[in-house]
This record gives sequence, C-alpha cells and structure tokens, in this order.
Amino acid sequence: MKYRYIIMMGCLFILNSIICAQTTKVTGVVVDESGEPLPGVNVVIKENHGTGTITDLDGNFSIEADAKQSLEFTYLGYQKQTVPATKGKKMKVVLREDSQMLNEVVIVGFGTQKKANLTGAVKSVDTKVLASRPITSVADGLQGAVAGLNITNDMGGAPGQKMEINIRGVGLEDIDQDGTGSKASPLVLIDGMEGDLSTLNPNDVENITILKDAAAAAIYGSRAPYGVILVTLKKGDRGFNISYSGNVRISQPINTPNMVNSYEYALAVNDAFTNAGGNSQINTDRILALMNGTSLPDVPYLQYGIEPGKPNEETGEVWWVGDQQCWANTNWYDVHLKNASYSQEHNVSMSGGSDKFNYYISGRYLNQNGLFRYSDDKYENFSLNGNFTIKMNKIVSVYWTTRMILDKNQKPSAMNDLFFHNLGRTYPLVPVTFPNGEYHTSSGIEALQHGGDQIANGKSFYNQGKVIIEPVKDWKIYVDFSSRIETPNDTRQFKKIYNTLPDGRVVATGVLKDVAVKHEVKENGSFNVQPGAGESYYEVGNGRINYWNFSARTDYEKQLKKHYFKILLGTQSEYYSTSYSRIGSSKIVSDDNPWIVNDPTNLTSEQKSEWSTLGIFSRLNYNYAMRYLAEVNFRADAASRFPTDKRWGFFPSFSVGWNIAEEPFFEKIKEKTGWDMFKIRASFGSLGSQNTNSFYPYFQKMFTNPMSDYVFDGVAATQLKAPAPFSTNITWETVQNTNAGVDLAFFNSRLSIMGEWYERKTKDAVGPALPVPAVYGANVPKTNNAELRTRGWELEASWTDRIGKDWSYELYVTLSDFKSIITKYDSPNKELSKYYKGKDLGDIWGLRVIGIAKNDQEMADHIAQHDQTAIGNSLWGGGDFMYANLDDNPAITKGSETVDSHGDLTVIGNSTPRYSYGIRGTLRWKYLDFSCFFQGVGKRDVFLDSPSFFGVSGAWQRSIYKEHMDYFRYANHPLGANTDAYYARIRTDRNNSQCNDHYLQDASYLRLKNVTLGYTLPQLASIKKYIKKLRIYVSAENLLTFTNLMILDPEALGSSAQAYGIGKTYPMYRTFSVGVNVMF
Repeated sequence: MKYRYIIMMGCLFILNSIICAQTTKVTGVVVDESGEPLPGVNVVIKENHGTGTITDLDGNFSIEADAKQSLEFTYLGYQKQTVPATKGKKMKVVLREDSQMLNEVVIVGFGTQKKANLTGAVKSVDTKVLASRPITSVADGLQGAVAGLNITNDMGGAPGQKMEINIRGVGLEDIDQDGTGSKASPLVLIDGMEGDLSTLNPNDVENITILKDAAAAAIYGSRAPYGVILVTLKKGDRGFNISYSGNVRISQPINTPNMVNSYEYALAVNDAFTNAGGNSQINTDRILALMNGTSLPDVPYLQYGIEPGKPNEETGEVWWVGDQQCWANTNWYDVHLKNASYSQEHNVSMSGGSDKFNYYISGRYLNQNGLFRYSDDKYENFSLNGNFTIKMNKIVSVYWTTRMILDKNQKPSAMNDLFFHNLGRTYPLVPVTFPNGEYHTSSGIEALQHGGDQIANGKSFYNQGKVIIEPVKDWKIYVDFSSRIETPNDTRQFKKIYNTLPDGRVVATGVLKDVAVKHEVKENGSFNVQPGAGESYYEVGNGRINYWNFSARTDYEKQLKKHYFKILLGTQSEYYSTSYSRIGSSKIVSDDNPWIVNDPTNLTSEQKSEWSTLGIFSRLNYNYAMRYLAEVNFRADAASRFPTDKRWGFFPSFSVGWNIAEEPFFEKIKEKTGWDMFKIRASFGSLGSQNTNSFYPYFQKMFTNPMSDYVFDGVAATQLKAPAPFSTNITWETVQNTNAGVDLAFFNSRLSIMGEWYERKTKDAVGPALPVPAVYGANVPKTNNAELRTRGWELEASWTDRIGKDWSYELYVTLSDFKSIITKYDSPNKELSKYYKGKDLGDIWGLRVIGIAKNDQEMADHIAQHDQTAIGNSLWGGGDFMYANLDDNPAITKGSETVDSHGDLTVIGNSTPRYSYGIRGTLRWKYLDFSCFFQGVGKRDVFLDSPSFFGVSGAWQRSIYKEHMDYFRYANHPLGANTDAYYARIRTDRNNSQCNDHYLQDASYLRLKNVTLGYTLPQLASIKKYIKKLRIYVSAENLLTFTNLMILDPEALGSSAQAYGIGKTYPMYRTFSVGVNVMF
C-alpha cells in the first residue's frame, strides 16, 4: 500500500509538470460594473485550483495557463465569473455585485439547501472567524459568533481546558433530588461522525452549520434534542497545494488576586476574630514587627510555652511549620505563578487531485504551557487528518475520512486539583523558605516539585466510509459507516517528600494539604485517595470506547415548472460501548520507577457499559416558485436505555415559510428601495432525549466496596450494598420546539438581518419521585415527572461594503436572550435551594440590606425593632448589616427556607447570563487586514459565597486581598476610619456573609476578545512561482475587559458544578501571538 501511494504521488507531480510545460502567460484586468479596477481579486485556473494569483492595486493580473483552460474570478461581494483564457491580448473581466444571501447553499442534516429556501432555525458560520485568529480549538472561535450558541468557560484558562456549549439554554436531564441537573449539550458531528470541538484542528474546517430548532435537527433524532453543530472538513481540489501555518504565543495571567501585606493581614485577621466574639490571633509585638519589617525573632514561640522545633506532645506537629507565628511578607500568587507562559502551534496540509480523485491530508502539533512555576502543567495535541474522494464513474463515488488525535494533559498531583483553593488560603505571614534555606512546608513548593504528577493521555481514531450512488439524475443513494475508537489512559502518583527543619531534623510531609487520610473506591469507580505524610501511592486507569454509526438513505428531487419537491428516506443505527479499569496501590517499591505489586490492600475497580439506538427518518421539502416553502420531518427512534415496551418514540416536526421578496408585487419595491429579501418562517416539532445519566435506569444495581471497615484475618472484606429500588416506567424525555423567524436583506445584500423567537418545552424529564416515609428504608426511584419551559429571542445583523477600490469592511453583530422556568416538579416542600414548580432557573434568594450600622447605638435601635439573632449569633454592633424586614414577623428570619415559608428572604437576582452579544469588525486596505471581536453578557447577577469574595468566611477560611480591606472600621483603628466602607466589618462567622443584595455582584461584562493585524505579501513575479500566498499577522486575545465585578474574572467564576469552587479557578490569559500562513 505504501508503494502504491508513492507511485500515485509521483504521477501527480509528473502530470503537474507536463501541464505547466504547456502553459503560456495570460494577462488582463478586472473591473466592476462602473469600470473601477478591483484589487485583490482571486484568479485561479478552473481545471487546476492549485494555480492562481490575485490582482494588483490597479486590478491587473498575470497567470500561466493553457489555451484550453478557463479562469475563475472570485471577490467578496461579487458574483463568481468563469471565462476562457485568452492568449495574445489583454483580457478585461467585469465582475457584478452578488446577492449572496439568495444563492448561498447551506449544509443541513443529511443534505444541503439554498439559504433562501430554509424554513428552520439554521445558521451557517463564516469560517473566517476561525481562520482570522490563532485559536487552539473550534469552540474558542465560535464564542459570540452565533446568536443563541452559548459557549462558556467557568473553569478558567488551564491548558487544554474544554468549553461548555449549549444552544438556547440548558435542559433538565436526569435531575437529582438535590436539585442538580446536567447541562443539555448539542450533538457535534464532524463530517458525519460524532466528535469533540475542543480537539479538532480549526485549520481543517471548511464549513460549520448550527441547527437550532426541532425542525432543523429532527432528522438526527434522539441524539439531537438540544440542537446540532455540523462541521464539514476541507477536501482536496484539482491541482496541488502545500500549506503551512504556525504561531508562537505568550500568555499572561489576568485578574489574579492582589494579596495584602502581612501587616494588613494581621490586623484584618484579628478584627475578624474579635468582631465575632473571639480572641486576637496575632499579638501586638508581632504586628509591630510586621509594620516595621522586622525579621524572625530569636525566640518566636516562647509565649506558647513551646521550644522552637519541639514536637507538640498531643499531635506530633512540629511548630516550625506553624503559619501564624512567622514574620514573612509573601505574595503567594507571585511565588507560584509565572509572569508568562509560552506556547506554539504548527499546521501542515497537502491537497490536490483531478476530476477522478482528490485528497486533503493535514497534520497539527500544539503545545500549550501553563503558569505553574514549580511544576509542569501543560497540554499537547497531535492530530492527523485525511480526506479522500474517488469518482469511480458517473454513477458511483466513494469517500473516506480518517482522523487520529493524540493528546496529553499533565499537572501536579499536589493539592489534589485544589491548587488555587490552597493558594488563596496560604497566609502572607508564611515565608517561602526556612532560615536554613529549605522550602517551608506550608509553601507547597516541595510537593509541587517532587510530589508526583497526574497525566491523562487520550488516543482517538476516527474512520468514515461513504458511498454515493446516482442511478439516474436527481436520485441519489447514500450508504455511510463511521467508527470511533478511544483508548484513554491516565496515571496519578504521590511521591514521598521530606522537609529539613531549621533544627536539622528531616520530617515527612504530605503531598496534599489540610486533608484527612483516605483510601476508598467511589460508586462511580473512581478513587478517593489522600495519602498521609511519608506515604507513596500510584494509580493507573485504562479505558476503551467503541462507537459505530451506520446509516443508509436515499433522496430524490424534482422541479416541475414552479413546483419543487425533494424527499428523503433513511435509517440509522448506533452502538456505543465503554470499558474502564483502574488500580491503585500504596505499596510502591520505588517512586522513580513505580509499578504496582499484587497486594490485598490495592484499590481496584472495573466498569463496562453500552447502549444502542435505531432510527427511521424521512423528510419532505416543497416550494412553489421559491415563494411558498414547506418542510415535514418524521423520526422514529428506539433506545436501549428504556424498557422494551417503552423503547420506541415517535417525533414529528414541520416548518413553513413565505418568501415575500419573490412575489411579483415585490419587484417594484426591490427596484425602489434596494430591499432584496423578506422571508418569514415558522416551525414546530418534537424530539426525544435518551440522555439519562445512567445507561441502565430500569435495572437494579448492586455496588461493592473492596475496602470496607470489616476486617477478617487481617484483610478488609468486600462490602456488597443492597440494591436500591428501580423504575420500570422510565421512558423518553420529549423536547418540543416552537420557532418563528424573519430574514431580511437590503442594498444588494450588503445589509442582512435575522430575527428569531422560540419556545422550548422539555416534558417528561427524569426527576425524583415524591418522598415516602422513612420506614420505607430506601429512596424512591426516579421517574418522568418534570417539565421546563425556555423562551428566548435572537438577533443577527451584518453589513458588508467597499469604499473605492482599496477599502472593504464588514460588521457583524449578534444578540440573544433566554429565560427558563420550571413548570412541573415533584417538590412538596418547595425548598428554595432546590428545584420547584414556578422557579426561574438561576433565581437567587437572599436578604435585603438597609445599610451598615454606623455605630453600636444604631444597631441596637435596629435590633430592638427587628431582632437578627435568628440568622446569626447574638453579637451585633456598629459595622454590621441591618437587614430589612419583609414579612409580618418583626424579627429577621429565613422561615423554613421554602416558597411557602421564606421569612424575610426574597428573590434578589438571577445568575442566568442574559443578553449575550458579540461584535465583529473587519477592515481591509490593499494588502493589510485588521479585525477585532468584542464579546460579552449584558446582565448577570451572582452571589459569590466564598472566602475569595468575603476575605474571611471562617476561622481557617481566609483569602484576604486588597479589595477586602475596604471594610468598616472606627477612627481608632490602626488603619484609620472607614465608616463608609463597601464591606461590613469583617468576621469569622456568617452574620454579614448571609446571601444579601448588598453583596450581590453585577457579573455583566464586555471583553475585547481578539485584535488581529495581518499583511498579505503581494504576488511579486520573483516569488509567485514558489509561494502562492504568504500572510503574516500579530494578534492579541483578551486584551481589555470592562466589568463591575469585584476580584474575580466574569468568565471564570468557578460557580458551576464541574468547578472546584468560586474563586478557585485557573486564571484566564491575555495572549499575544505572531504567526504566518503560507501556501506553496
């Protein structure tokens, strides 16, 4: 096979040389209808797209072509022209402006349609949004590019971090009793195969289409209740091309906290304890030493009655590692985070072919380094992609697509993914090193450097074969088969680490900080392991995922005068299986070469699961004279996740449209006003969702724990848990969509506007059943009993134009909004912290704040009328919040914290991001191009219940930053009076940190996501034989941010269920890039 490929490539090169040897120079000029020359027009040989040029500033071009060949001329905003090559005299080519919206062909489910004939909510994405900036994933480039496509990154900017994606809001999938539900993600199909946008090479993408409503997505059935993202990869064309693109990036952290100095910290800590009725933690002598910058005293711990370095008799703790007894002044973010990290990306592609065969082959390497100073945190991605087309004859064509993706994510095991949690809680008093130069045990540096790593390796292999048969004109038969094999592997290691104390003793310290020692297997098969000091541990996980998809379909289209019909019939089947095994052991002989020995104390787990679906679908399209449009879809699906008698679901949809601009009476309006397009459309449909969290919701499950608390003969016995009750009635969740839209175009389609209104009802969602008395002895199984309604709207507008012959520009704006309400839910108590009927998703219940009491007497007067002890301790005074009374009870209470008994709680805000928008602008002048992209959220409320926001929220939960120092203080305070402070007086209890509207934050923002400046080298005669196109660029990401949010980054709050907590996320980056794109 290898030799065949080499021979084939050699023939291609020889054929290309023969063609070039027979060519002669063809020259000409390209002008518009007014005779003005057009610079920058693409000119290629129709029979060999690998040979081309662009016109110069005066519209002139020169190209080598055969007399029998034709030239294609393409230019933004103008119709493509194809004319025969003319030798001997200068050609003159006139390009006419194009009404692009009417003629654009859009890829839809299992086919294509003219944009003018679409009746569903479909959006085709201009892939220039990916090509114009250096991005690591397709998801990054799509953020803000499509109205209603919501892409967020609540986890921060860690290397390889994936984005969260939803279309038109979230759903209610398999809601748990505690009110947590999984997000409803769209189906992502890459050349017909399910894939991951985060690992896809953006340079390989040819086209992206978003299917938003049921009418558009219905053809994909049960996998697409929340929309579809269709990605088409590049294919080869006639001729031969080699392209390279590469960039280097410098990334700097943004919005990292500003830690206070040790003097301010000591005063704030003492205030927090004494304001809550406790004792000062740091005495006056130490505070004075901190204020004066005094170093460690000779006898630091005499007041504790403990000699330096002597272990505590009760705990064995060595007081050299104490935190509050030190005199340092350390900014731990500066210590642990680098000022910048460096990344690089390289892409190479080769394409070409003929009328019978074409190919596209590409490869990519991405290396993304993180910010950790004392350990490796990085992400690497290597991918290969091949796309091949063979036209066997006029009837049969064969397509084959193959992709391989290898990725690696490495980070330290230390702190157990709570790096930023612990970083914020490490006191500035703690020095980086002991007096002997050894790293302080509380610094975490030794654990990061030598404590071991977590490494996740991913290997994915995609293959798709497709045969298209066209027995007669307009009748086609398609047979597809695709497969995906993933073999994930991960390791986690905790090494023994030691510290040398100032007295010379060597002690073992734990890799993890402030955690209890644990070794247990969770019910999901993962391990909860937290080794103790001086303990080694090594863990290996191996998995395999197999997925295949088979579909066969046929379509037939016919134009009968003004009547157009197209019918599609097909079937589809999917199979998915996963197996995963994991083993972990603390019996490690060597940390440098870890391997696991057979030992009864080893942790082990193994999981296997599978599901399958079968679907039958059909679609009928009709239009009359491109004026009256209709589409009907039908899909029947069966899913293995449901009992046999409830396995099948039937889901129809339909859509209609009226293209008013095609009516005869509209012709005069077009001529007089330049109004090119006016189409209204509406759709209704339903889709089934089988995306329950469990693959086997109607089977009984028994869980085992190999490390139970029962020991026999010195060995822990395996514990078998009794199976919980299960439901035999669980079935399809149904998602109903209603959509209405309008499409407008003006001035030869230079201005286009799209508006949408939609309603999505999620019915029969899987939720908890009504509770039963405790004597039942088990939880009642879940059932289909919840409903959610989402309503929203979308607006998109674009303007494309030219100014003279040298300037062109584009402006594109998106704006969207949605709101979700739970319309049915079995929650008899209607607890405010959980779901209940009538709840707006994202509602924040809290107290209203009248103000901060200026003195003790003002607070005493308030307490006399409205006792606040029910919501805190009895110690209230000047500097504390005075909460508003909103019910008939004069005391301030929270009632039972239910809808029917909520005391003085009220809805103070909503955390759902509202009015999401994007603004993209492009400006071109001759060979220069400039683009910028703004993205943001117009309204969002958040209550940041975290020490990262409060500064202190408990005796040991302290993350005190500069902003926290704006807290209430009297005039006699060492830091001076601050009676008009933003923060109430700082406390270790919850009196002032109750959820309230004073601390409610405005998390709306506007961010300049990207600015790019590029230069395309003119087609000079001296180099065009070797380089067809060369562009260099500089780019900046996350350059500016405008927000009222305090302390945290509005895009990376850490408030999602997947995050580690508010304010505990990896910082976002500001990235500067330099890159080049070249075609040979």
